[in-house]
Amino acid sequence: MYIHLDCNNFFVSCELVSRPELKGTPVVVANDNGNNGGIILALNAEAKAVGLKRGNPLFQVSKIIEQQHVTVIDVHHHLYHEVSRHIMDEVRQTEMVLDFVQYSVDEFFGQMPDDDPTRLRGYLQQLKDLILDKTGIPVSCGAGLSYTLAKTATWFAKHYPAYNGICIMPAEKREAALAKVPVKEVWGIGRRSIKKIEQAGVQTALDYTRRPEAWVNRLFGVVGVRTWKELNGIPAITIASHERQKSIMYSRTFAHMTSSKAVLLRELSNYASSATRKLREQQSLCQTVTVFLATNRHREDLAQYYADDTIKLSTATDDSTQIIHALALLLDRLFRENYQYKQAGVILGQLQHADAVQLDLFAPNQVDETTKQKRLMQAIDDINKRFGSNQIHFAVQGSEADIDDQPAGFMKARKVN
Repeated sequence: MYIHLDCNNFFVSCELVSRPELKGTPVVVANDNGNNGGIILALNAEAKAVGLKRGNPLFQVSKIIEQQHVTVIDVHHHLYHEVSRHIMDEVRQTEMVLDFVQYSVDEFFGQMPDDDPTRLRGYLQQLKDLILDKTGIPVSCGAGLSYTLAKTATWFAKHYPAYNGICIMPAEKREAALAKVPVKEVWGIGRRSIKKIEQAGVQTALDYTRRPEAWVNRLFGVVGVRTWKELNGIPAITIASHERQKSIMYSRTFAHMTSSKAVLLRELSNYASSATRKLREQQSLCQTVTVFLATNRHREDLAQYYADDTIKLSTATDDSTQIIHALALLLDRLFRENYQYKQAGVILGQLQHADAVQLDLFAPNQVDETTKQKRLMQAIDDINKRFGSNQIHFAVQGSEADIDDQPAGFMKARKVN
C-alpha cells in the first residue's frame, strides 16, 4: 500500500514546540513586517475557529486578532526545514517505510509491503507516535492503492475526527470513499481545470473516475489521465521522478561563529550555487529567494538575533547570477553589526517547471538574454561535472581573500590539472 504523511498546521506546530504555553490558544504564523503589512501563512484550529483563514492580510483582520487575543508569530523558514529533515531521518531509521520521500516541507510519501488494514493502521500509528515523540509534530496519515488515493485518505483523516488521524482506503471501500470527496479536493486537479470539470457535471472524485479515459485525455491530457488512473487504483505516478520539490533549501550551522558580512556573503553564495544547480537538474525555475540569518541560541551570554526576508523575482529563473544578486540584496537588508552569527541559509521557493515560465513583457531582449544565460549555466554545470565541483564558480564563493580582491559577481576558475 502507498502511504502519505501530512504534518498538521505545520508552521504553527513547529512554533508551539518551543512555546507550549500557547497550546489551546489561537496562533497564526505570518510574514509580518511590523506594520500589519503581512499575510497569514498558517494557523491552528483555534485561530480558524475565531474566523481567521490562511491568506488573510493582517491589516484586514487586526480587530479579530486583538479581540480574540490571537498570537502572531513571525515565519521562521529555516526552523521548518530543519524539523522536516528531522522527520525524514526518524522515519528512515525505523526501516518500516519503503521509498520514503519528501514531497514538500510538510508532506511525505512512501510504501508499506502490507495491505491488511488492521496491521497497516498499527504501523501508521507507530509512525505517528514516533514523529510526535521525537519532534513534537502531530501528523495525519493515509494509505491507499496509489499515491493519489493515499493522499485522499489523508484528507479523510484530517476532516473526520473519528479516524483519529489515520485513514486506510482498501480496494473494497474506494468507490464509497471517493463519492464523498469533492472533485476540487483531488490532488492533481488544478484550479484551472475545476470549472471545466464541474461544467461537465463532474462533482465528486467518483464522478471523475467514471468518465471514459478518452474524455479525460481530450480535456486534460496526460496529467489528467494519470490522476484518473490513480483514483481508479492504478499507480501512474512516480514521486521521486515525476514530482518536483516545491522548495529547495541549503543552510549550514557554522563550526565557528562569525560577525563578518563578507564571510556570510561567501557562504550564502555557495548555498545559492548548490541550490540553483539542483534547480536546473530537476528542470525547475524559482520565483522567490529567501535568506535567513541566526545567532547561536544556546549562547545566552551573547546578543540574540534572527531575521529572514524574501525577494520575489519579476521572472522565474534558474540563473545563478540573478539568484546570487538577489541574496546579496537580502543580506544588505538583514545584516546587523556586532552579532555573532552561527547559521545562515538560502531557500528557493515557488518552483515551477522550466517549460512554463512567464517572461516579463516589459523587459527588452529577454528571450535572447535568457537563452545566453542558460547556455552559460549549462557550460558551467558541464565543466564542473567533468572536472569536479566548483571548478568554475563566482568570486564571492572563494576564500575571504578572494572576496577582498575580486568584485562580487565575477566568475573565477580554479586550475584544472
